Amino acid sequence: METLPEQDYIAARETLLDAVQAVEPHRDAVILVGAQAIYVHTEKADADFAISPFTYDADLVLDPGLLQDKPTIVEAMGRAGFELGDQPGLYTRNDSAKVDLLVPEAAGGPGRRAARLGPHGNRAAMKVHGLEGALVSHTKRQITSLVPASSRSTILKVAGPGALLVSKVHKIDERLDDPDDRRRLPLQKDAFDIYRLLRAIDTAELASEFRRLRAHTISSSVTSGALSAFQNLFGSRSGTGTALLVRAVGTLEENPEFIVESSVALTQDLLAALSG
Repeated sequence: METLPEQDYIAARETLLDAVQAVEPHRDAVILVGAQAIYVHTEKADADFAISPFTYDADLVLDPGLLQDKPTIVEAMGRAGFELGDQPGLYTRNDSAKVDLLVPEAAGGPGRRAARLGPHGNRAAMKVHGLEGALVSHTKRQITSLVPASSRSTILKVAGPGALLVSKVHKIDERLDDPDDRRRLPLQKDAFDIYRLLRAIDTAELASEFRRLRAHTISSSVTSGALSAFQNLFGSRSGTGTALLVRAVGTLEENPEFIVESSVALTQDLLAALSG
């Protein structure tokens, strides 16, 4: 019997479809990242994992070079009921739906957090370090509603699995020492999402994508940095990333030792492929 996704995940997918529809004039500039992008790549293998796919929001990267001047992003999102909060790029709706509009730090202009997007202003999107690979590696995929019997769908650029792995590694590495517990708690899920990618995507495919990312000017630095952190976090049984993965699984997996061995082996295989 097919297992239905969690209700929050179903709602998050509807939020994603609503947001993409809202910014339709800018469709070519929009790239799906975050957990929902990871699940697009791993959906065929998801039944094999101890933790079912779940997320509460939608994360979209904007490519500044492909944005149209009108309508402005804030106006377009507002017409769909999404209001900009106190932080740049973080939108909410009165039904608690959340959408994060993001720009890779290297493409976001000067300043600390707010992306400089010309006619769209300085609060429409937030700059994030580590997402640069999404501008280099992405493919168009059909994104479908998870509501039973719904035929709703859209075609959207989705960041490549290697670009997503890079962004997740940077997120973990940057937040390990964060004093804010609310920012550290999701790291266990992020660690499992990395494992999900390693298990679902062929090592040779990931290595090929990483080579592309290292060769491109905008993504070279963040990719090299991610690979160094990746080895420290997940390259051994004693790595902090490995420990986060074990805590993420908890009592859901009958054989957590298998996950540890599998994660370390897959990490080492990818690093070896890239050093050869």
